[in-house]
Amino acid sequence: MTRRSRFPQILSLSLALLLTGLVACDKGTGDSEAAENPAQEGTPAAGAAPSQGNTATTPGQAGALPGAAPSKPADTTKMPDVVAQVNGKKITKDELLTQAKQMQAQMAQASRGQQVPSLDEAFYKQILDGMVAQALLLEDAKAQGVSVSDDELKPQMAALRGRFPDEAAYKKALEQEGLSENQLQEKLRQEALIQKYLGTKVFNQVAVTDQAAREFYDKNQDKMQRPERVHLRHILIRAEPNAAEADKQKAREKAEDLLKRIKGGEDFAKLAAESSDDTGSKVRGGDLSWMARGQADPVFEKAAFALAKPNDLSDVVETQFGYHIIQLVERKAASAVPFEEARPQITQMLQQRQAGERLQAHVESLKKKGKVETFL
Repeated sequence: MTRRSRFPQILSLSLALLLTGLVACDKGTGDSEAAENPAQEGTPAAGAAPSQGNTATTPGQAGALPGAAPSKPADTTKMPDVVAQVNGKKITKDELLTQAKQMQAQMAQASRGQQVPSLDEAFYKQILDGMVAQALLLEDAKAQGVSVSDDELKPQMAALRGRFPDEAAYKKALEQEGLSENQLQEKLRQEALIQKYLGTKVFNQVAVTDQAAREFYDKNQDKMQRPERVHLRHILIRAEPNAAEADKQKAREKAEDLLKRIKGGEDFAKLAAESSDDTGSKVRGGDLSWMARGQADPVFEKAAFALAKPNDLSDVVETQFGYHIIQLVERKAASAVPFEEARPQITQMLQQRQAGERLQAHVESLKKKGKVETFL
């Protein structure tokens, strides 16, 4: 297993993804629903943060939708020692392999359990494209006279040091990474330099008017519809699907007893905190937040949406996770998202798209002016 660096790149993940080409700017009129659906705000996605152990989903939720079939890992032994040259500067195979692993780790950390790209040939080529872009941008930043002073780096260096309990742990981590403090500072300087250069030379004219946001809203009414949702609490008494019948019966009886106690007037949240086997929600009194149809185990979902009024209780519900008692906290009917509510997300999305388009165009212009050779 690859050890994650204790000194992750400071370059933001969104910018790094743009540089690698892993986030593409839309061409034509098509729009990405995942990035552009304000109606999803406040609704938990299936497969979001696990509630217990290595379970891939919150109890009551079905697994995340499967992505594309896993691709075959690239044979890195066949890669040349030098994978690219940018205006005479070499990018080595070792640098590419390190960058790819770091990017995969960053994406996995940000994905909340969703599938991330495997280290196949296409992924390495995308990472290399990003490294080429980074080299071109860094070179042009220096040529344009952009600089980052030691004083500007102090907050970042202090933040990195703050991740360690003491100076000895910090020095040990540097040694494990094969870095001196000066080398670490230089890496940070290069990344800060690119950020500063892009902010002043490329992204400085990115702007989205209210009119543009309104036009997007009007043209994408199908994405501005919030589905019917329920805000739930639950108590889970875990029972594995392959457990002995006697163990399942014991779990069901425990759930039935808890349901009687709640109906008898005991506090649901208190009992959830004391008795639920869902470690993710029990600390919140069993609160599962909001759920729309299609995000949960079908049996759990049917029982949840059958509840009509706040504080209504389900019977004991059996799912693949065990036995649940579900309580309705609040219910909201399907509705259109008002423009004023959707505008911040629409504006942010259009800004990101515009920035991506400007970045890609700028990198292409630098490629045309320079000499770029890739050998993958």
